[in-house]
Amino acid sequence: MNFDQVQPVPQKRLSIIAPTYNEIGNVIPFAERVKSTLAGIDWEILFVDDNSADGTARKAFEYAADDARIRTIIRLDDRGLARSSIQGMLSARGDLLCVMDVDGQHDPAVLVDMIARLESDNLDIVSAARRLEADRALEGLSPLRQRLSTFGNWLSSLVLGRKLSDPLTGFFVMRRSSFLDVAPRLGDPGFKLLLDILYSNKKLRHGEVPFDFGVRTHGESKLDIYVVWKFVTFLLSKMTGGLLPVSLISFLFVGGSGIFVHFAVLYSVLAFALPFIAAQTVATLVAATSNFLLNNLLTFQDKRLYGWKKALGYLKFLAVSAVGIVANVSAATLAYERLVHVVFLATLAGIAIDTVWKFVIANRFIWK
Repeated sequence: MNFDQVQPVPQKRLSIIAPTYNEIGNVIPFAERVKSTLAGIDWEILFVDDNSADGTARKAFEYAADDARIRTIIRLDDRGLARSSIQGMLSARGDLLCVMDVDGQHDPAVLVDMIARLESDNLDIVSAARRLEADRALEGLSPLRQRLSTFGNWLSSLVLGRKLSDPLTGFFVMRRSSFLDVAPRLGDPGFKLLLDILYSNKKLRHGEVPFDFGVRTHGESKLDIYVVWKFVTFLLSKMTGGLLPVSLISFLFVGGSGIFVHFAVLYSVLAFALPFIAAQTVATLVAATSNFLLNNLLTFQDKRLYGWKKALGYLKFLAVSAVGIVANVSAATLAYERLVHVVFLATLAGIAIDTVWKFVIANRFIWK
């Protein structure tokens, strides 16, 4: 089908939600590009800014002073790409909602084909699929990023239960009515809102339009270890059918790393011929410290503690861990004596009680 021959329905307004964080050099070129390429479409732009330190929101606000089609939303709390995109979509006026980046890697001209596909095939959502063929280099992605994206797409298709070219793209158009239906079920998958939408309602009529991923014009990529970690734990949560929340999975992984830290420190200290009780004490404190720092960095990144609150949170975490040890021993002993006389199963019961205790308390009283 030649989408160029199909014209989008003129009476429908397109709301472009553009989440930003430190994109001061990109907002004006992006808006100008939308104006020049979407002249025949009724559009609006919502810049949803996560309180950028470089003045992105101010730049967008000043530029929009003479154009009512451009608005700015500033988010002070509960920040993040997916959450900003969701708020922008809920605040939009259009019948069609588009989420895309402002950094030059998503071409607004592709929207013409995306809207045409949406209307001609009566779909709920159309995404722009990056051409990620192994034998084709992309200017906007390094070879490593391209391989990671390909692998991530394979995992995502596995979770969705159907093969898609690019379920991890951040560029898509969706009907407002379809979004409002699925919005209450959405979580926070970091950069991958499309995947969450498609998973939350697998009956959505979805199509893809291929496009060439561009080169970032200004600023730096927001992809970091936290984003990757959040995506991995999000996928694992979906693989459990949502039974295990993302934060609990992250907490469990951090706890598992603490076991390795504990034994590494324990045997290192014992190598210096110190008494076992001293080595065990040092290992316990180091493992608890490692767990606290990693949870503060990864599990509760959106509630991360700083300064004196971090120091106070650390002391609380040590107290919680101490109580957890008592609960662990008590539960394991009870399970062994009253239920099963199997050391392994009794130990697992103790660890489970300890982990749940620490997670609930940490979630409610440390990282509120």
